[in-house]
Amino acid sequence: MKILEHRTVDFSPNTNVSFIRVDVEDLSITIKEIITILSDLSWISRFDKKYIRSSFEERATETAKYLARNMKIGKDDRVTSDTGEYVVSELAREAIVQKFGYLDIPLAELFKEQVIGNPGFDFYSANSDDIVIFGEAKYLAKQNAYGVGMTQVARFIRTKQDISDINDIDKFFSEKALDAVHEGEKAYSIAFSSKTTSSDRIISGIKKHKKYAELSQYKELIFVAVNV
Repeated sequence: MKILEHRTVDFSPNTNVSFIRVDVEDLSITIKEIITILSDLSWISRFDKKYIRSSFEERATETAKYLARNMKIGKDDRVTSDTGEYVVSELAREAIVQKFGYLDIPLAELFKEQVIGNPGFDFYSANSDDIVIFGEAKYLAKQNAYGVGMTQVARFIRTKQDISDINDIDKFFSEKALDAVHEGEKAYSIAFSSKTTSSDRIISGIKKHKKYAELSQYKELIFVAVNV
């Protein structure tokens, strides 16, 4: 993974909107690296309670095996839809941790309890102000996916999916950060597959999107374009 650029899109006293663009230099190698990352369960050891460690290990071990079996490249060296979304999720998560030094939490698929029809957010972090970042990843084979990502996040906010997800993520965050979520102090990240479109044009499209004003009212908003 290579971070190509980072821009501040909009900054005001109430919100900080930024844009990161990431390049997948070699898709086959990237997928192998992601499988290795997903299979590394050393993060479980950070928890003091044995029952917490065993619970996470039970979920994460089988999930990591499942993802390793299913992440693959289709014809013409293109990723399948499911693989594309995992690639976008993981590279966006890594980019946020690497670029900002924010909280490093494994991909949500590894530790969340899956609920049919209500999957929730794809990845999480916390910024330097201890504000929880809820991340959503979208992959589309033939177009930039920021629009569907913004629409999904707006819907999740409306249906209080972020509040619902707290039961799955509470062990990774401070009590202060979790209380802030309930007070409406939240941040979001929208990660999406991007094509050959210039960053200027993508950013312009993001700012013109009907959900931009709604989403940019929160404490921080991070867009991550992944060239895949």
